[in-house]
Amino acid sequence: MTGRAFRAVFIAILLTIAIASTVTVLIFNSTFAHNTIDYLSFFAALFLIADGFFKIRRYKNEPYFPNQLIRHLRIIIGTCIFTIHVMQYVYGI
Repeated sequence: MTGRAFRAVFIAILLTIAIASTVTVLIFNSTFAHNTIDYLSFFAALFLIADGFFKIRRYKNEPYFPNQLIRHLRIIIGTCIFTIHVMQYVYGI
């Protein structure tokens, strides 16, 4: 690759990164993005909680450490995420 072609490719990559960064900042600075992130996090937390309870009931005979412990931790993490995003929605943060 010649020096001129290399510079053209390098400038194209830099320009693409700059445009992508600008678009990302503009999208995530909107209320639509904040609400979307809250709703998606809310449903992800509900999934973690429901999946944890389902697997605990389905695999009752597995040893507590490490399998059931990890499922309990998933439920705890899901509950924390759920609480955080409900409070953000209620208080409008």
